[in-house]
Amino acid sequence: MVNKDVIVVGGGIAGLTAALSLAHKGKDVLLIEKNDHCGGLMNSFVRDGFRFEGGARALVNAGLVKPLIKEFGIDIEVLPNPISLGIEDRILRIDGEESLFAYAELLKALYTDSTDEVDRIIQAIHSIIEDMKVLYGVDNPLFTKKKKNILTLAPSVIAWIFKFMRTMYRISKMDTPFEDSLDAISSNQSLKDIIGQHFFRKTPVFFALSYFALYNDYIYPKGGVGALIQKLVDAIVQRGGEVRVDTEIAGVDPYNKIITDTAGNAYHYKRMIWAGDLKALYATAKDAGLAEKDKALFFRAKESILRQKGAESVFSVFVGADLPPDTFRAIASGHAFYTPDRRGLGAIHTAELKSLLLRWDSVQKDEVFAWLRGFCRHNTFEISIPVLRDADAAPPGKTGVIISALFDYGLTQKVKAAGWYEEFKRRVEEEFIETLSSSIYPGLKDKILFRFSASPASIYDRVRSSEGSIVGWSFEGDIPVVTSMFRMADSVNTPLPDVYAAGKWVYSPAGGPTAIMTGRIAAKRCLKG
Repeated sequence: MVNKDVIVVGGGIAGLTAALSLAHKGKDVLLIEKNDHCGGLMNSFVRDGFRFEGGARALVNAGLVKPLIKEFGIDIEVLPNPISLGIEDRILRIDGEESLFAYAELLKALYTDSTDEVDRIIQAIHSIIEDMKVLYGVDNPLFTKKKKNILTLAPSVIAWIFKFMRTMYRISKMDTPFEDSLDAISSNQSLKDIIGQHFFRKTPVFFALSYFALYNDYIYPKGGVGALIQKLVDAIVQRGGEVRVDTEIAGVDPYNKIITDTAGNAYHYKRMIWAGDLKALYATAKDAGLAEKDKALFFRAKESILRQKGAESVFSVFVGADLPPDTFRAIASGHAFYTPDRRGLGAIHTAELKSLLLRWDSVQKDEVFAWLRGFCRHNTFEISIPVLRDADAAPPGKTGVIISALFDYGLTQKVKAAGWYEEFKRRVEEEFIETLSSSIYPGLKDKILFRFSASPASIYDRVRSSEGSIVGWSFEGDIPVVTSMFRMADSVNTPLPDVYAAGKWVYSPAGGPTAIMTGRIAAKRCLKG
């Protein structure tokens, strides 16, 4: 049996942060990852000489990523990641806070009858940007190296905490769904769609409207997001930690502090950090031997976790194009959010989709494909072109393009069960490419060298993220984890003795910064005992 001080289950960014923090402090730590490589929803891969991002297209620094790189001496170059916003033939390159007012003028030109409503929406975004300056504008103290003289460090930490707590109070007042907030400001459904249709349904208004501030905070690691992941893996090993891939945990015995993998190997831990899907923890953990009070707490948590679902997923199409990067650079930056039709989705992704799913047994393929065409023509796409940020990401004179949109996991599951999943994927690829070829990138479809795609079902199959979710829990139902930033430190606690949790599933709303922060908090809990 393997014996370790701490075992970290899950090799995503949360697990890597936790394992590296522990190894750096001399702990005998083992990180276990079920896939053949670490990274989870942050990874890069190469196809025919083109490098693509398999998960996050870039990273939001959020006062966390750069400090993490600095603290652990990670040798990697961080490149700029400029963002563009586009609607129909209007493209705006984001360059600092002043771009918000240029965005307002763009919206007013499109929605001439709603100029006052645009002003109110922009004012709401501007107010949130001011809060974001406090929240993400300073390196997080969790990753600040301690000075030899604690008195030197204390004033800056105290000042940061004071501003942070004041901002957290303001944020706590903005936890209503962004749809409700926009409804209170505007009656123009198309305007509201353009502002928010690329957010997950019922996202808290602060999280949704803060994105304009985050556009200026994106960074891109040289070599891709996966290059940073590999650097973190190497840093863990260099500090004496162990990383095991292709190892899936099948059982958790919290009373005896033993976990077992699918091959029957057993691992004993003093403390454990579960940095994978929370449903998997509660589905595999046993309560035998636990005190009655702990059993009751575990049962309540398990019931709450297992009955909830993950948020919407994403459908991504990967394209190799026989076009030089300058063709794309002349239109927009290498990371863009683009909507081909100012009318927006309307009821296409809500009432119409719900109707399709409810009467699925009588729905014909042609009806689904007709819905898909409308979905693509009116949706907002996230477009990522790695070579525009890193010249080594594609063969000379060619360009790799990633086209993504939020997508319903349930639809892909029904299509899969009906037996025409591969046909459906091909049709999605065609519709994505046709939409962009007839709008932002004219003629793209005639220059395709290859294409392939990943659906919500692909995400579930690869990383076992419940419902293919990329940001954890759905905002449409009760959220079974901590949602108050005042209590983020509590989010890593579980009812199991000496077991902590980290990652996007333990706090909501979530993302890369949340995963990093909870990984760090969980590691600190293990160090303190």
